[in-house]
Amino acid sequence: MAEPDSPPPQPLPIPSLEDMQHWTCVMGRTQQMMLEAGLQTIEESPAVPIIPGFTDPRTIERARDFWTDSMKLWGRFLAPADASVEPEAPAHAKDKRFKDAAWRDNPVFDWIRQSYLLMSDHIQRGVDELDGLDPAQREKLRFATRNIVEAMSPSNFPATNPLVIARTVETGGENLLSGMQHMLADLTKGQLTHTDPNAFEVGRNIATTPGKVIKRTPLYELIQYSPTTKEVIETPLVIFPPWINRFYILDLTAEKSFIKWAVDQGLTVFMVSWRSADASMKDVTWDDYVEAG
Repeated sequence: MAEPDSPPPQPLPIPSLEDMQHWTCVMGRTQQMMLEAGLQTIEESPAVPIIPGFTDPRTIERARDFWTDSMKLWGRFLAPADASVEPEAPAHAKDKRFKDAAWRDNPVFDWIRQSYLLMSDHIQRGVDELDGLDPAQREKLRFATRNIVEAMSPSNFPATNPLVIARTVETGGENLLSGMQHMLADLTKGQLTHTDPNAFEVGRNIATTPGKVIKRTPLYELIQYSPTTKEVIETPLVIFPPWINRFYILDLTAEKSFIKWAVDQGLTVFMVSWRSADASMKDVTWDDYVEAG
């Protein structure tokens, strides 16, 4: 006798949003209880050695504070109706990396943003609370930590940046291809491109203060700027810019030009323009610059 066909397997029901919030909260509370129990054991057990930065009381306290703040953040997103509204820190509200409304209007990216800012605050606060550092060492550590934390910002990664995602959808991925093309071009050149190299032209929209070259050497050119006053001050102004800068660092635009301002005050201005180093200058040393100057 043939056995009756068994009913086809039924798909598992999709949990509701309320169910997911409930079970996420349960898991979070479980992890919090385990962490607090572990920290209490470390604090009370004489067998656990005190290791600075790992099991010392201040490190344990910082770990507990971070976990508490993280759970509060989770609670605000899992049950926004029940969570108390806390004002955002002024520094967070003014952070230009997250100024677009998409970082706040979308709950997912708002959570990513706030999680990152929470982690960033705790990491940098931990640097400020370290013992045994003199002011110079602490400032160096702050600088290094700040740069590492900023490099970890979700705004730097396409998958966690809502603006990049929206642009990718809008362009059908062409923005990613264009970015890859720019990156490969920078790798080929061996340097980053911060602006369009063809956007500025000396004498047209940069370094527009009138002048002329009155001396040329293998290492530099000497520029004298044309006077704009009927009388000039007897003592001239001679400017030696840093070797790493172009001469027009002080003559970017008419509105921001120190050179134009100085000439308009009646000064006769001379400016050294260092030659851009190339392979022919491989044997040139600092002494050569000093002697030539």
